[in-house]
Amino acid sequence: MALVPVAVDVTTSMVAVVTVLAALVFGLATLARPSRATVTWGAAFGLGVLGAYLWLAGQQTDEQALRGAASGVLLSFEPLVWIGLRMHRGHRTPWWPVAVFAAFAPTVLVVTAGSPWYLLAFHIVFLVCGVFAALVAFELWRGRPAARDITMPLALASCGLFLVALASGVSALLTDAANTAAQLSALRGMNAVGTLVVSTCAAFTLVLMVRADGVAPADTAAAIAGVRRRLQKAQAQNEQSWSILDVRLDDPADLREASTGSAFAMIADRFHEDIQEALPAAADAVRIDDARALVLIRGSEEVVQSHIRDILTRVSVIERDAPVHGIRASASIGWALVAVLGFDYDALAAGAGAAAVRAREGGGDRWNRATALDVPASELQAVSSRSPSPRTTLEE
Repeated sequence: MALVPVAVDVTTSMVAVVTVLAALVFGLATLARPSRATVTWGAAFGLGVLGAYLWLAGQQTDEQALRGAASGVLLSFEPLVWIGLRMHRGHRTPWWPVAVFAAFAPTVLVVTAGSPWYLLAFHIVFLVCGVFAALVAFELWRGRPAARDITMPLALASCGLFLVALASGVSALLTDAANTAAQLSALRGMNAVGTLVVSTCAAFTLVLMVRADGVAPADTAAAIAGVRRRLQKAQAQNEQSWSILDVRLDDPADLREASTGSAFAMIADRFHEDIQEALPAAADAVRIDDARALVLIRGSEEVVQSHIRDILTRVSVIERDAPVHGIRASASIGWALVAVLGFDYDALAAGAGAAAVRAREGGGDRWNRATALDVPASELQAVSSRSPSPRTTLEE
């Protein structure tokens, strides 16, 4: 019996690689750290798998409409990655350009498939995808949310995609229109290779970004819910001695730049260990991210102030059992008292956060106490009635 050889080309390789990368992102990011950003990235890789299989079907059947649909779906990958990055950063997320492109790209390529207008439509869609790729690179580099060694692969791949899209558009203007078949063949090849490169870089960058955060959003939400319950119980018993502390590592972006990814992870872990060691056993510390923690603590103003000073001292000490490359860290702390702002968690967290920002802007390595001016009016309206707080002489 004669053996039938199996041909493995760039198309079958693309299908295999994109499928494996999608499983990687689903397992290590979307399911492990569920959030709006990771779900969006999971959807991006899901579309990538769909586009890869449509591309394979188009290649096998030589159906132009299938190839057009596959190209449109694959090119919708970068917009979804971009909007996911904005979600991950907590920035405003304008969905409409992503939705318009995701609907427009496959539709226009399917409608124009087999017609003389297909090449022009493809160049336009490819160029817009390149713009989204440039936005991805910009989002990764501005503000430096993660270590450079994590963001560099996707940032470079996105920059490369933008340059290729721009170069192909310029080339189309200078090339004889009679070479349509050759141009289409070259563009399809670039699309397949670009999908392999960008999706591989995206998978590793996005998974490492998510895993570097260290704490699952679901765990943080559960811890904050516990803090809310304790404040509600304290309100029922009219216990005025509770406080919320917002502890923030000073200059986290500079610390990331001055260290490798693993070194910064050690700095962040030590920062949170210092907070835990400085607090009494009854206090609750919630790790919001690598550079921030919220603390619910009970005690007199003198006692809480003592713990605050202990936190600042511990964080700023360089020489410990395992110093991290001699890098000196410091923290800023915002202190919101129930006796001043009431028992509402949102009002306390907002006040402590504003006070921490003021402490950081004042040079860092210090604390500030929150006042009613630090809380938005909408939050103050939600605060339950409370007895007037006594005047104190604590330093601001």
